[in-house]
Amino acid sequence: MEVIISGRHLDVTEDLHGYIEERTAKLELEDPKLTSIRVVLSHERNWHIAEMHVHGKHLALNAKSEMDDMYASIDSVFEKLHRQLRKHLDKLHDHRVDKDAVNDGENDEESTDAEDESE
Repeated sequence: MEVIISGRHLDVTEDLHGYIEERTAKLELEDPKLTSIRVVLSHERNWHIAEMHVHGKHLALNAKSEMDDMYASIDSVFEKLHRQLRKHLDKLHDHRVDKDAVNDGENDEESTDAEDESE
């Protein structure tokens, strides 16, 4: 997975870079099909802004957070993306239908109806 960290009118320190790398590793464990994560950090007036763009197979997620502290902003944007990713993965798993389970359920109902009629 490709991780791109950049600063808009801001120099990204080694501490921030390491912190973001540590957090992105957790996202990669959540979904191994992620291809790239782009993090853009900026500072406007008194706000520290963190933006994230995540791309993967059939997936594009974006989040933005503005806080007083850069680390709090990074944490907030990662939490937002984690919720979005979790929701996406849950939708994928919930919408899959196990055809064998559906067919077994129909056969069970037919067999109980046939038994009721024979009695």
